Amino acid sequence: MADHDRSSLKDGEIFLSEYLLARLKELGVRTVFGVPGDFNLTFLDVLEDMDGIDFCGNTNELNGSYAADGYSRVKQAQLSAGGKSGGKTTQGGVKGLGAIITTFGVGELSAMNGIAGAYSERVPVIHIVGVPGTKLQSNGALLHHTLGDGSFNVFHESAKGVTAAQAFLKSTKGATEEIDRVLRVALDTARPTYLTLPTDLVFAGVSSEPLKSPIVPKTALIAHPEQLPSGEEIDKELHGVVKFVTDEVERLWEKAENPILLIDACAIRYGVTHLVKELVDQTKVKYFTTPMGKGSLPEEASNGFGGVYVGEISDPDVKKAVEAADLTILVGSLKSDFNTGEFSYKMPKEEMIELHSDHTVVQYAHYPEVSFHTLLPALTKVLKPKKVQATPEHAGQVKEVPAGDADKVVTHAAFWPLWGKFLQENDIVIAETGTSSFGIIDVPLPKGVTAVSQVLWGSIGWAGGALLGCLKAAQEAEYSRRTILFIGDGSLQLTVQEISTMLRHGLKPIIVVLNNDGYTIERLINGPERGYNDISHWNWQQTLEFFNADKVPHKTWLANTRGELEVILNDRSFAAADKCQLIEVKMDRLDAPTCLVRQAKLSADLNAAI
Repeated sequence: MADHDRSSLKDGEIFLSEYLLARLKELGVRTVFGVPGDFNLTFLDVLEDMDGIDFCGNTNELNGSYAADGYSRVKQAQLSAGGKSGGKTTQGGVKGLGAIITTFGVGELSAMNGIAGAYSERVPVIHIVGVPGTKLQSNGALLHHTLGDGSFNVFHESAKGVTAAQAFLKSTKGATEEIDRVLRVALDTARPTYLTLPTDLVFAGVSSEPLKSPIVPKTALIAHPEQLPSGEEIDKELHGVVKFVTDEVERLWEKAENPILLIDACAIRYGVTHLVKELVDQTKVKYFTTPMGKGSLPEEASNGFGGVYVGEISDPDVKKAVEAADLTILVGSLKSDFNTGEFSYKMPKEEMIELHSDHTVVQYAHYPEVSFHTLLPALTKVLKPKKVQATPEHAGQVKEVPAGDADKVVTHAAFWPLWGKFLQENDIVIAETGTSSFGIIDVPLPKGVTAVSQVLWGSIGWAGGALLGCLKAAQEAEYSRRTILFIGDGSLQLTVQEISTMLRHGLKPIIVVLNNDGYTIERLINGPERGYNDISHWNWQQTLEFFNADKVPHKTWLANTRGELEVILNDRSFAAADKCQLIEVKMDRLDAPTCLVRQAKLSADLNAAI
């Protein structure tokens, strides 16, 4: 820590900025993303001088918010793996936290789309905003980055709609409590929160005493069901409700002849995938995932995996298997349009049970505060194994590469299974919204792979920024992880600048650019030949060189044909992922994964409905 002037500090005091950073470190944050601005520069001084936490500057605040989102997702996967604490099974919980620092007004507004996406997709990110000093604010000074009307709360008000909690610090009184509150809410809700730090409070003194108590209590174990991961105690009355719900589920389970599990996004976000796996291991039940839940459990048909269910657009065999069930337990469900095949689930309410982080639904009955953190371990104890109907061994996963002409552009029918054979255990796979997020659905993921996509919010270009956060989180893993991005040429044009940050930090992604000459997903929904779906043509082969004035090791590849792609995928130097790499793959502008073709038709019909 640099020798900042501490003469004003009393015994037992530290700077308020140090307190905030100490809490972030306590919660596992090792990288803070963002962009410098004059209202956050002194805070960045403290951040750069503090051991154990680093600042990663972005090319713009939007990319920084995307990076914080990606960082949080991968950290959640890494910190939740196995679900153990001291060798004992935990109730799970939100563990991955992202952080971004921006400047007042212009900076925070630039980041807001990314923060909104994190809110939509249940990703905890703390957005720290450096703001003008408290006296300047109270005097209504006509400062730069304001609207020129003396108002300093308009952006704070704007943040309320896309964050779960906000703290607008105005003095040291109660400041540490406010910091703890917004951080705790982020982890309790798996959603972003917002904190302003005035310039004149950066070096203000506060007591360090609260740091002696962890912001999140010791991890709750399933052996102690009276406490949730948040530290909240379950009262006796709620214990009775949990027992009643457990009995109800057990009754329906015994009656069912062909029950299944359907695992969705919030099982990942709230860290209960290990509890779901224990239930699967105990009951031998068949399990399926949604696009947002992909990779939550091992994709092994021999262990009960039945495929990815997306309603009407699912693989026909997967669709048939799911809809043949007479009891479906949905874990962490998020029933958005692209996650459900445009709301095309075929499940009678009488045959549905929904387990969530803060409530449970059994048929038509709603039980507030009955959480899957408590209910899943209880069900594992009482539900008996079932001999259920067999599901297809292929589990909807395309493992065989279809025959094709090696001298022609690769089709999506061959592209995705080729990459499926390339993937390795523990890879991180990021799929941009649109073509890539639908293409990855049918790709079998090896053990330990973290799948990252933004199915619900669907902000074009998000994956380009999120890649940086995923890479920084991967560096913190205790094992080696390749990080592979699939993104279209149109999407990457929105966030391509962040590649320069990856090069500057010596990161080693594999960036797969699907060069299909524009917005294919939008061409399929409407206007296949319309000019608004066209984009400028870029020379992707020069991308890494252009962003690489420091001459960091890198490699660019080009696959004009299927044969060239196959050669590259079999090249050991490419697979080694020991440098930053970009591979441009030429594809037909109207070719698309089968799931996307089906979804686009449903979306077009829905958009046209009156």
